[in-house]
Amino acid sequence: MSFRDFITALPKVELNLQLTGALRMESLLLIANQNGIPAQMDDFSQWVEHLTNPDPKRIDEIARVAGSWALYPEDIALVVYDIGVALAKQNVRYAEVAVAPSDFIGSAKMNFDTFIDALNDGRDRSRRAWNVDMSWIFSIPRDNPRAGDDVARWASGSAGRLGNVVAIALVGPEDAQPLGQFHRAFATAHKKELPAAASAGDSAGASEIREIIDELQPGRLVNAWRLAEDASLLNHVVETGIPLVNSMTRALKTGQMEKAQDIPAARLQEANAQLVLSCDNPSLYHSSLLDEYVMAREDCGLSSESLVQMARRAIELSFLDGERKANMLRDFDFLANSPQARFLDQE
Repeated sequence: MSFRDFITALPKVELNLQLTGALRMESLLLIANQNGIPAQMDDFSQWVEHLTNPDPKRIDEIARVAGSWALYPEDIALVVYDIGVALAKQNVRYAEVAVAPSDFIGSAKMNFDTFIDALNDGRDRSRRAWNVDMSWIFSIPRDNPRAGDDVARWASGSAGRLGNVVAIALVGPEDAQPLGQFHRAFATAHKKELPAAASAGDSAGASEIREIIDELQPGRLVNAWRLAEDASLLNHVVETGIPLVNSMTRALKTGQMEKAQDIPAARLQEANAQLVLSCDNPSLYHSSLLDEYVMAREDCGLSSESLVQMARRAIELSFLDGERKANMLRDFDFLANSPQARFLDQE
């Protein structure tokens, strides 16, 4: 059995899947045509080309424009269901999907209640058809600080909690707005005991990661590969147990790293960081969570055993409730301890 086949067989979780970066092209074009988008955009064909061959430096912009074509609740439900289909093919049983509600709420076509209902309609259909569950991480775009208070309020309120919102996250270009703009949103999350995450280090490196930790106190860091540049910061992250949910494909596509061998996955593992892998934007990066694991083994030098441990760690660090987490860990351990696993590093 190949390593890819084995890691496919394991029940997995995905902890940082971007909804607008996971749009299936066929469904997106269907949604766009139904909503009359081509007639409204003189450069529609150019945006379709951007989606097919995206400029890595414009990923966030491309994802936001494509997401804006989903105008109605049924569009959101279809997008979520499509994500479930793609995850089922990789045997990903649970995903925490990041979505910026401010990109969808506020028009005449969707308010908060219809938006959260649409997300969960797609989720319920995915659970029934494919046994894939999802929860929502409500994102605050770094270039839209005014959305911060609304996002924190929506996510921490009873409707958000009952609607499977499990965290908030700060995302986007680090130079868009100063961190002080987001203090109140994160304070609200902490007060309401709602987990909070932050994307950190894409451009400014370790200094930005340190600033985010000091000012916002996130319980999870996303795509923070560059904390490995600062030994004291890395030690602090390890000692405090802050999880790292990182995508290698993103690091390469955005130019953080020139080649896969430069990604410090092995160093973070050796330092006992709570590292797990994520695909981030699968449709725009033309990648998958499986590809992340294979790259980590073949290009970054991580052993099969360490990657199996990492896949288990992702389940442990997820926001799944206790019973579902215990059941998934039981299924995972049954397969991870099978006879086939003993020979993976002997290929």
